[in-house]
Amino acid sequence: MTQNAFAPPRANVEVRTGPEALWAMSYKEVRRLYLASSNIQALGGLYALGALLDLFLGYSYFTAPETYRRGPVNLVPFFMAFAVPSIVAAVTSFTRPGWARWLGVVLCLLSLVAIPLGTLIGIWGLFAYGRGARLFGPDRFRHREVVEVYKQRERDKR
Repeated sequence: MTQNAFAPPRANVEVRTGPEALWAMSYKEVRRLYLASSNIQALGGLYALGALLDLFLGYSYFTAPETYRRGPVNLVPFFMAFAVPSIVAAVTSFTRPGWARWLGVVLCLLSLVAIPLGTLIGIWGLFAYGRGARLFGPDRFRHREVVEVYKQRERDKR
């Protein structure tokens, strides 16, 4: 059999970027990691918004005139007690050290009490943190790596 001298050259266009461990996983596993990573990123944004709201409410209560404050209890420490873990959870949702997963789980468990919106966010977060165990710790997969491999696999699937 002879080759066609006039055929266009063939090149290997299959370029794999990202960690080999992600490529060794099945498409379903990579998709689950992608969804968990995206959900954890979104939860980090919600934690940041909650922290800003707590800081704003604490500052508003602190600067309000005495006549507008109701009750004998000072609520500024209450708002600060919720703002600090929310700030830490927001930062660690993006950096993802090993202990951040457990902080996220604890905050999601605490948010289950805040019916109805907190309950939905808590359940959503528990699923995300439960499926994203490989996204935390020293040998974690970074969000951009998971997105990169997922998009390549999605493109190859078509």
